Amino acid sequence: MTACRPVEGGYLMRLAGVATREAAAGFTLGEVRVLRTLLPPLEAGEYYVEDVPGCAVEDENGRALGVAVGTFWNGAHDVLTVVDQEGQEGQEDKEGKERLIPLVPEFVLTVDARGRRIRVRWDDEA
Repeated sequence: MTACRPVEGGYLMRLAGVATREAAAGFTLGEVRVLRTLLPPLEAGEYYVEDVPGCAVEDENGRALGVAVGTFWNGAHDVLTVVDQEGQEGQEDKEGKERLIPLVPEFVLTVDARGRRIRVRWDDEA
């Protein structure tokens, strides 16, 4: 990459050896990988979305909701997939309950990637 600038919805990059728009079109929606050591240090309260799978997830009262098994982009923001590995009462042989929790400040209270814990504002009854 020889240049990069933010644009609405992403970044515009100039790649070494790619001289025309037609050649660049082949990279549209391509995946970009960066060594973690090259990423800027995180500020307090920041986290990388790739760090949340595997974290234990609990509500604001400390009730375990399950484990984060992945994330996906819904077009507006990332969404956390949480699975209750214990299954539901009386259904121990069944797959656990799945919750889809938006990864936005309204729902995500804290992410402790090192401690592998996420605390969320979530009410299954709401």
